[in-house]
Amino acid sequence: MTISASLAIALSDDEQLENSYMSKGRIPIVLTTTAYSAGLYGWGIPYIIDPENNVTRIYVGSEMLATFTGFALSLLATNNYNQGPVTSKMIQSGALVGTLYGIALPAMFTPRKDKAYVGGAMIMTPVGALVGYRLSKRGGIGEGDAELINFGSIIGAGYGLAIPYLINIEDKNDFTEFRIYAGSAMVGIPIGALAFNEFSQRSGIDKGRARLIELGTCMGIYYGFNFVWMRDPGKSRPYIGSMIATLPVGTAISYLLTNNKEYSESRSMLIILGTILGDLSGRGIAYLFGADSFRITSIGAMIMAPVGTLTSTMLTKNMTKTKSWQSSALIDVSSKLALLGTSYILSRNGNEFPIYIDFCNIAF
Repeated sequence: MTISASLAIALSDDEQLENSYMSKGRIPIVLTTTAYSAGLYGWGIPYIIDPENNVTRIYVGSEMLATFTGFALSLLATNNYNQGPVTSKMIQSGALVGTLYGIALPAMFTPRKDKAYVGGAMIMTPVGALVGYRLSKRGGIGEGDAELINFGSIIGAGYGLAIPYLINIEDKNDFTEFRIYAGSAMVGIPIGALAFNEFSQRSGIDKGRARLIELGTCMGIYYGFNFVWMRDPGKSRPYIGSMIATLPVGTAISYLLTNNKEYSESRSMLIILGTILGDLSGRGIAYLFGADSFRITSIGAMIMAPVGTLTSTMLTKNMTKTKSWQSSALIDVSSKLALLGTSYILSRNGNEFPIYIDFCNIAF
């Protein structure tokens, strides 16, 4: 009786761990839905309707009503949510891509009509979220994969906008120029998502490592900007060209340096914080030694930022990745069942002896 009760308690704890993990993505979905309700639909609906009277009253009322409605409906839709954080991340990614496509598609066919862009974003955002949800159900996508897919789509959109700017399409008429930018961005989004997904699929990247790869990508952009900033060319194209050239370098370096290593989410956040603080300390040191402009202090920041990364990486080595509930629970319950089975077999042969199994620890 006691053994059965103890085993039931252990299995119940494992089920609670599972339920806790699978419900982890509810809050991001609620926050994303509320943000879209306030930031797009709240003002977008009256903007498209274009009321003639009581304009301010209608906009304010619509904003407040849409925000609460989005919040309430997202809570209702995620009641008993058990899809896990991967699904919520893919829904967020799909919604973002849907918004971008909702703006870009009308730009391909409609010359400078703002209402078409707003309406397209309002229509395509839930469509993108639905596509993201469907993709998450195909399997084979972890938290790190979803993180990098979302990040890659943003990087792809950036490249799609940067390349036409670098090749100088300003001699075109406004409508043709806008169509080129929109089309290039729509092509860049899936290419960026697929490229970063290829990274994650090669070695099974977890969320902690995914964030460090994102850090490396951002550092590549940062260094590309500062290389040009120190020379101050006075034009924007050298900045854009340098940043898109150094971005893949930063991505590749971070991917190689974190290969075959495990990083918990908390450790990756501390490493990111260490990088930021290293940058600030570099600027402070340069200022103490007489640097009189922000441009010169950037040299100290470029030196100390990787020092901050290395220091925080070395000092957080003891923060080993916490085992997932699946593996820890399975090993724990399996070992206890094995001991119980051994005790039963031995007792049948008349070799009874007590086996003490710790099913539950309570501390006050």
